[in-house]
Amino acid sequence: MKLLFLLFLLLVCFTQIGSGHRGNLRFRQCEKMGGMCKNQKTHGCSILPAECKSRYKHCCRL
Repeated sequence: MKLLFLLFLLLVCFTQIGSGHRGNLRFRQCEKMGGMCKNQKTHGCSILPAECKSRYKHCCRL
């Protein structure tokens, strides 16, 4: 019974680690495109089609 509980706990841990990793990949697209997440008030940069974590920022290449 203890072994079954430990296997279940391990499964839960791996699913949490896996889901967090996939979420970060979405936001790392900006870095892969050669940009950085900047505030929307930044002028003089070209906006790239990638997502940033904050809705007040956009992916910007200087």
